[in-house]
This record gives sequence, structure tokens and C-alpha cells, in this order.
Amino acid sequence: MIPTIAFLVLAQPRPTDLTFVRHGETVANATGKYNSRTLNVFSKKGQEGVDVVTKKLEAEPRFDIILVSPSPRALRTIAPYLRDMHQRATICPLLYECCTGRRPKNAKAKPYKIGAAITIPSDIGPYFIILRGQDRLPYAPDYESGLGQVEAFVSQFRTQYSHRRVLLVGHSGQGGQFLHALTGKWRKVENAKEIKVTLP
Repeated sequence: MIPTIAFLVLAQPRPTDLTFVRHGETVANATGKYNSRTLNVFSKKGQEGVDVVTKKLEAEPRFDIILVSPSPRALRTIAPYLRDMHQRATICPLLYECCTGRRPKNAKAKPYKIGAAITIPSDIGPYFIILRGQDRLPYAPDYESGLGQVEAFVSQFRTQYSHRRVLLVGHSGQGGQFLHALTGKWRKVENAKEIKVTLP
């Protein structure tokens, strides 16, 4: 009887240990002025936040996989950790920011489109991997197509990344919707703060 119980315990799949980190605060976040000069540049507080979360992540067990939004602010948030830990992260287009516009009443997911090619800043390029067929940005200009993007990522996450230690680095809009879709709970997604979720 005891060996049977032991076998059943060992046969249980490991839980999914998910850590989500929103990018560091940018000048755009701090000032409310969103343009090409502010969107991907960290504020002083933002750089300090990146430094703090880097040290926190370095103190934890290594992740099985690290997925990151292709936006420069997300890439630069995790690049110091990747440098220090001698790891590489995989670019995940579906982590790109979405769902930031006006929410229609009774909003429902609709298809998103495929947009521009992904480019990585050359100074941090060696820390990232772009998989074949995953080299273009999603294009979800409105809230409902953003929901479609989130639904696609939830499906991808469940089928490809369950039962592992996973670090996601992304945004507030997409991240909040993803975590809600995955767990049924709304969470405050703050700059450079860890959100930890354990899934059976």
C-alpha cells in the first residue's frame, strides 16, 4: 500500500510557478506624456526599480524559461538579470502591450492582426532569442482585438509552458488581462514589481 501511495505522489505533475514582472517605470509613465522619446526610457525611479527587481530575481532559483515582450522597455528591464545570470530570454510577441484603449460595453475578443517586424536594440541583442515564426509584433489597435491577443497567449501559455518555473516580463494592460484570464483574479500590475502565481 505504501509504495502505491508513493507512486501516486511522484506521478502528480509539478505545479506551474509563474512570476510576472511589469517593465520599469518609464518617463512616459512618470509624466503622462507618451511619445517616442519617453515611451522606452526609464525614469530615475524606474531605473532604481529595475536594479531592485534584478537583485530579487537573482536571489531566487533559476527559471526554466523566461519570456519577454518585444518592447524595448521590457527588454531593458530584464537584460541586467540575464547578463548577471548568463541566461537568455525568448521574445514572446503575444506579451506585447494591448488593451489600453477605451473598453466597450460588453467587450468580446476579436481577431488581432500581425504587424511590423520585431527589432532588438543592438546593445542587448545577445541576451534574447527570436524563434522562427515569432518575429513580428501583434497588431491589436482596439480593446477587443487586444482581448483576442490575450486569449491567444493564455492558450499558448497553457499548452507550452505549464508545470515549469516561468518568468514573464511585460506590461500593465496585457499583463493584467492575462493574469485575470489565467486565474480569475484582478491584480494591480505595478512597475518592476513581482507578481507570483502558483497553478496546479
